Amino acid sequence: MALVLVLAGCSQLPSPNGSTAKEPAPLRDAPQQVDNASDQLAELAEPVRTDTALAWARSYLVNERADDAGELLDQVGDGALSRDQRFRWLQLRAQSWMAEQQPDRAVALLDDYRSDIDGFDAQRRAKLNLLHADAQALNGELMKSLRQRVAVDPLLNDDDQEYNRQLTWEALMRLPLETLEARAEDTSGELRGWLELALLYRDPQANIDSQVQRLSRWREDWPDHPAARQLPETVRALQRAARERPQRVAVLLPESGPLAPAAEAIRDGMMTGYYSAEEAGNPTPDLRFYDVSDADVRSVFQQAVDDGAQFVVGPLAKDNVAELARMGTPPVTVLALNYLDQDSEDAPIFQFGLAPEDEARQIARQSLEAGDRLAGVLYPRSAWGQRVAEAFVAAWQDGGGRIVVESSFTDDTIGETVESLLDTARAEKDLRRDPSFSDLDSERPEEWPQSLDFLFLVADPNEGRQIKPALNFHYARDLPVFATSHLYNGTPAPRRDQDLDGVYFLDMPWILYEGTKLHRMAEETWPDGHGRYARLFAMGVDAYRLQARLYLLRNLQDSTLPGVTGTLRLDGARLVRESDWAVFRNGEAIPVPRVGEGRGDSTQY
Repeated sequence: MALVLVLAGCSQLPSPNGSTAKEPAPLRDAPQQVDNASDQLAELAEPVRTDTALAWARSYLVNERADDAGELLDQVGDGALSRDQRFRWLQLRAQSWMAEQQPDRAVALLDDYRSDIDGFDAQRRAKLNLLHADAQALNGELMKSLRQRVAVDPLLNDDDQEYNRQLTWEALMRLPLETLEARAEDTSGELRGWLELALLYRDPQANIDSQVQRLSRWREDWPDHPAARQLPETVRALQRAARERPQRVAVLLPESGPLAPAAEAIRDGMMTGYYSAEEAGNPTPDLRFYDVSDADVRSVFQQAVDDGAQFVVGPLAKDNVAELARMGTPPVTVLALNYLDQDSEDAPIFQFGLAPEDEARQIARQSLEAGDRLAGVLYPRSAWGQRVAEAFVAAWQDGGGRIVVESSFTDDTIGETVESLLDTARAEKDLRRDPSFSDLDSERPEEWPQSLDFLFLVADPNEGRQIKPALNFHYARDLPVFATSHLYNGTPAPRRDQDLDGVYFLDMPWILYEGTKLHRMAEETWPDGHGRYARLFAMGVDAYRLQARLYLLRNLQDSTLPGVTGTLRLDGARLVRESDWAVFRNGEAIPVPRVGEGRGDSTQY
């Protein structure tokens, strides 16, 4: 938001004679209290009154007082404004709506004044259209924003073009993959070039060599494209990563013991990635596996290094990961397949895993971005359940959200726990509305107001199939429920999962999007599948890809890797996953673009 305000709102327009046109300076500094500002403005005559109001509103906006800026702007918006005043008013009012986290109102404003905008000169029109694209992106209208950005790009100055192309690429990284694929087929012109470039970068099945080859072909097909002249840094880094990848990779996994089945799934996933690259005729590293079942992990690691390993994947066991970390900075890059403690961003080895805490934090973050502020939490009474719930609560409260009610359950107490949780939530709403209200009895309990925007749920499929019907029974059928991937075992079971209809959950692309070329290769190689270890198989696929791409994530700030386990990024030494969203409909897991997509208008309970 700060970037939007600085680049879209504070840039100046050149005047017709080539000098820089500045806003009229206010007669005095903006008053601290907006009521005083209104009183002082009432004493001024036009056009000084409007010019001063616009200048003060801009001052409030820069100082993060968007609501005060909006109040002043609403006082002058309906007046007989000059063309210059109307331009500045539209620009500031749209920015203030965006700063107040109401991009939909910014979009509506600029749509309503389309005839005025079309009457401005080319430069003013371009600036407002760029602001319109920003508002559409914040409002989740990514394709509309992209079309606007591509259309306005030739009219922008160099600085605004750089900004616009950066935001174009960011929007393409947020666009759902299925939308990206579909639009790349039915779109033409420069927008198609952007979509094709994003598609080759985000292809979760592609290896780095095929992406570099496709990039060369793309540049041949689009020599005059804006992205060809200003190639996104993440795309340029692909070429560097291909040159820097290791030639020999050691994999440290147990071949016996309790972790052997999990290790086998990871190993199979890595080999699938390897075979895929080999089949495509791309270079592959010398991949060697070392058994750490009953061996000293330090000795095995040293043996791998002595054998010439330039990159080490593993170990898997948490205590083995901790043992390697205690050695200090290793002589080669290590990608451990488990996490150390939560504060291990500065650890000497990189860590990759399927941490449920990442999903909990993602739900908190994206729900806040969607405008939710009041949450309930329901989780199993276990150390694992409490840990995941705590991760959500911490992220939710850090972002300004409020926990209205929090409960844990056991297999024997699900029904009564759900009823108690809802009663507490409804009582909370009633008490906030009227502190003297204490009677929870009602002739029509379905009308009891609740104080939840949604319920964060930690549960396995069997638990979830009891919890959602209990919510429905207690008049909370329409309460949005957001869950982690543990709610879905990855195998379609429409009859059993009908009880989960309406529940949103996170999961990895490998589970939600089947039928890819990589899926077919895995089915041919391992026809029996991997059952409950399917997600660990996907982790193995991404672990293989990371040996070539960790360079990119390490050396390019804010870079990501679209993987089959999710979108990966580095947080210090920890790889963090962002999963995809899905919702149960008619017992089937249906992917959706973002949190709560399609949950309807009734979201306040």
